[in-house]
This record gives sequence, structure tokens and C-alpha cells, in this order.
Amino acid sequence: MSLREDTVNILKEAVNSVKPDNIFDDINFDGHYLDICGDFYDLNDKSAVYVLGSGKASVKMAEKLKEILGRRISGGLIVSNYHEDIEGIEVVKSSHPLPDENSLEAGSRMLKFANSCQEDDFVIYLLSGGTSSLLEYPAEGVSISDINTVTDILMKAGADITELNTVRKKLSKIKGGRLAAHLECEGVVLVLSDVVGDDLNYIGSAPMYYDSSSEISTGIIFDKYSLYDKLPKNVIERLKFEKDTESRKSLTHYILGNNNKALLKAAEKAEDLGYNPVILTSLLQGEASAAAGFIVSLLKYHSTHEFLSKPLCFIAGGETTVTVKGDGKGGRNQELALAGLIAMGGLENVCLGCIGTDGIDGNSDAAGAVVTPNLLDYVSVEELKSYLKNNDSNTILTKLDSLIKTGNTGTNVCDIYIGLVG
Repeated sequence: MSLREDTVNILKEAVNSVKPDNIFDDINFDGHYLDICGDFYDLNDKSAVYVLGSGKASVKMAEKLKEILGRRISGGLIVSNYHEDIEGIEVVKSSHPLPDENSLEAGSRMLKFANSCQEDDFVIYLLSGGTSSLLEYPAEGVSISDINTVTDILMKAGADITELNTVRKKLSKIKGGRLAAHLECEGVVLVLSDVVGDDLNYIGSAPMYYDSSSEISTGIIFDKYSLYDKLPKNVIERLKFEKDTESRKSLTHYILGNNNKALLKAAEKAEDLGYNPVILTSLLQGEASAAAGFIVSLLKYHSTHEFLSKPLCFIAGGETTVTVKGDGKGGRNQELALAGLIAMGGLENVCLGCIGTDGIDGNSDAAGAVVTPNLLDYVSVEELKSYLKNNDSNTILTKLDSLIKTGNTGTNVCDIYIGLVG
């Protein structure tokens, strides 16, 4: 039994379970009725059925939906971070993780498509993570450059996705249910959730969903991260004195895949490999280094106590953050793995691995990393700490041959963390 190999296999099995090919089990079409999770939509009385969508997983989701609906699809528009031909559906490549002129062009085209739909049409919108950057049309007085600056500052300050998307919605003519308001026809949204807790207000900044009751105040966010002196003045003024008179509405949303589904598959795979699986949470948040300390503390305790039968597999999901202070290369999962390795001194027969389910971790080409205590034989803790301080996890983990690389996975449901005790 290799703890390292088992960790990687469990992580990859979990990611595979939430790829678009594996999340459409509850979507069926008999040529007349579209069955979505037990709700039936009569497509026979619809003039046209359009497939729209945005996000890192939207291309693969569209391909799967096309297999189900076939020629009933009249056309569509998909915006993602890469291009792939889909017969009868236009795919537009846009920008991620920061918006640019491509995002503006994509937003303009999506608004135009929505406005062209007639009352007797039907729209199926495919929503996944990455939409906030890929699809944009700024509010009056705000530019793409402003949104780019705000996004970058918030991310480096350690803001989580709900805080980030709260601000993005206020600066957009698409987000927060504004895109849905341009549709005259009926429609539904099929969701692959990349938000901890699956709050529809924040998945892709909610182009087709609006609920004012749960919105976070932007003032609270700016106070929390001391941003008033860092953000463009025109952005501060808009957010401070905003009078939102734009119409917004919501379509019915169905969450087809999320982090919890991936964790359940991870537990199943761990059991197949002979481990006793324990799912801790799908809501892990906070600084990556602090989350690493929590997970390693579990490994320490259970490696020396017999409270649970071994071998053990601890499973968690969520999305941590990193307050960037250095100029190195890496991402939240690699930073978590590095911090975890630093805390592993004196341990044996344990392993920690984590992965971004989209295959992209920070500013690197790695998805995450896997570490074991024996790596401390090759590098000192002090040296590891210097890399951590410079947010340069990728460089040292590359030297230690600890990176996990998957390439673009075609899905996105936050992150997955695995801790093994042999």
C-alpha cells in the first residue's frame, strides 16, 4: 500500500465523479417532455430551445446536454476559458481569472442573444465556476479595467468567493439576476457549483438569480480588508451611492454537481482501497495554512490513538484563501500542502493531498500537491518556511516531485483534501 499513490487515486476519482459526463443522470428527454430532477417541461409547445451557458465546465456540459436533446436544440451560445466546436452551438473563448475585453465582448453577445429570445422559446442555461470573469458587461461609470483591478486586489487580500462575487455583482449589468431580466421566455439553469455551501447568490455571480435578502454589504467587505484607499475612487463612489433601478429576476436552478458529491465518491474509492473513510466537511474555508494545520492535527492524533480503526482516510472539501505577501508561484492547494508538510515533523505513515477540481491552482499549471513526512529528509523546515513566506509553494514542491497535474478537467466544484493514516 502506497499512501501517496492512494491519495492521488482517491483525489482523481472524486474529480472524475463531477465531470459533466457524470452529473446528468437526472436529466432525461422522451421527445416530448424534458425531465429535470423529477420536474417536467413540455418542449413540444416551444418554438425554439436554446442552450446558453458560461463557466469552465460549460463546454462539456453543453456537449452532454446535446447528447440528451439532440436535434431539439435550435442553437445557443457558450462562454468558457477555451474553445471547442459543438455543432449548432457557438462557443466563445473568454478570459479567466481576470476579466478583459474578451469578457466584455462575451457579455455583449450574451445580452444580445437573451434579448433575441421570443416568449414561446425555452432557454437552458449551463452555469459553472469561472463565469464571473468570463462573462462581463460593466455598469455605468465602471470599466473592465476597474473590475480587473478590484478583482485582483480582493483576491490578493484573501477575500473568499462570496465576498468577491458580492462586489462583482454591484459593478455589472449581467450579474445578480440582471441577465435573466433580458429573457421574455421560460427557462431553467443547470448548475455545477463551485461555491462552498452551494449558495446560488454567488455561483458565477448569479447571472440568472437574484435574492436581495442574503446579500453581503460591500461596506463590510471593504472595512474587513481595509480597501478604501486601495480601490479606484469611481468604484468606491458607485458602490457607496448606488441606486439600483435595473430589473432583475430568477430562473429555476438545479444543482447537478457539487463538492459534496465529489466527497461521497472519494469516500467510496477510499473504502474500495481498504481505508475507513471519514468525511469531515464540505465547508472548509479560511487561510490555507490554517486549514493545513487542522488537517495535520487530525493525522497526528489518529496516528497515535486507536479511536478509529486504521487505515484511515479523512476527506474534506471547500475553498481556502491565501493572503498574498510574496511574489512566488503557486496556489491555495499547493500552499496548503507546503504548510502541511512543515507541520509533519515527527510523523510517520501519514499523507496529505489536495487538489483544485478544475485542474488549475493559482498561477501555476498544477492542480495541487501530495506530501508525506519523509520529504523532510531532503529539505529543512526553515527552508520550507522561507518558500511559504514568499508564497512560492510551486517552486519547492516541484523540486520535491510533489505536484499533482491533471490539466483542464472540464469541471469545477471547489477543492478536495485527503489525509491518510496508514
